[in-house]
Amino acid sequence: MEHLLYFLKDLKRVGAVAPSSKFLAKDLVSQLQNKLTDTDCKPLNILEVGAGTGSLTKQIARHLRPQDSLDIVEIHKKFYQIIGSKYRLNDNVRIHHSDILNFHPQKKYDFIFSSLPYENMPESITKQIWEKKLNLCLQNAYISYFKYLKFGDFKSDFEEKIVNTYKYNKKIVFLNIPPAKIYTLEISQTETDKEQESLKNSNVA
Repeated sequence: MEHLLYFLKDLKRVGAVAPSSKFLAKDLVSQLQNKLTDTDCKPLNILEVGAGTGSLTKQIARHLRPQDSLDIVEIHKKFYQIIGSKYRLNDNVRIHHSDILNFHPQKKYDFIFSSLPYENMPESITKQIWEKKLNLCLQNAYISYFKYLKFGDFKSDFEEKIVNTYKYNKKIVFLNIPPAKIYTLEISQTETDKEQESLKNSNVA
């Protein structure tokens, strides 16, 4: 009920009437879980954008090793406080009360997870967020995010182009309110440079 009240008060920043289900969260982190099964896996930098009340955060945190780091960026003050109270004692978790566009870390990331309500945002903002996420990716990083099935596949052509540019896995999760479609993109730096140039050209146009 608390999440629903925030949704009704702030439709642009709160994307769903209920927190993401544990089934959706588990599927979102499946690539991270697979990566960590490799005994030679290096320390990972992980970013979560738009944590909400922390359904996805919980699944990410349970897989963290002491050498891994998780940065959480949450713009909503109440959600930031909720996440902060849960993870304030975790040495390798950092919570930032910020707009992702104003977040300027001194590192890049192996995994970026997002639960942002793109369909509720102006197209110009979603484009800037995608540019930001690509800029924050290390070579061969992964971007995992989801879209609700009540919307069309893509709100805009540029999002569809980004998804089609990179190798990706897609999965539908029906055990969520509403049901959702997960996309996991594998980011190649060469393709990222091409995509950023394309986005800049489209901005000029």
